[in-house]
Amino acid sequence: MTNPNPSKRIDWRIALLGGHKQRVTGAPADTVVVTPIGGADVDLTDAELPAETTLTKVSLLGGVKLRVPADTDVEVKGFHLLGGRRVQPAAPSPSAPVVRVRAYGIVGGVEVSRA
Repeated sequence: MTNPNPSKRIDWRIALLGGHKQRVTGAPADTVVVTPIGGADVDLTDAELPAETTLTKVSLLGGVKLRVPADTDVEVKGFHLLGGRRVQPAAPSPSAPVVRVRAYGIVGGVEVSRA
């Protein structure tokens, strides 16, 4: 994976057995979560979101639960053989921060809720 903005920080979170849970305050880095067996639960409701933030999740078994502020745009891409996507809708705003979720796995899905 290439970072298009080399000055931007990327945090890696790796768990061989089990998931990843994180509540972010302050300015979040782009995050890559690798969990062969386990999901990711990330809460960005108290984060100081920049214009764009990316969360990438790679797993065999496990999905992503993401909680964002009400005024945040969320873009979800990726694939799961078994699992769905559920994104709580929000009113579009051209000035809203964007959180990009990239989720790849065999079993699991993506669920986005808003504060």
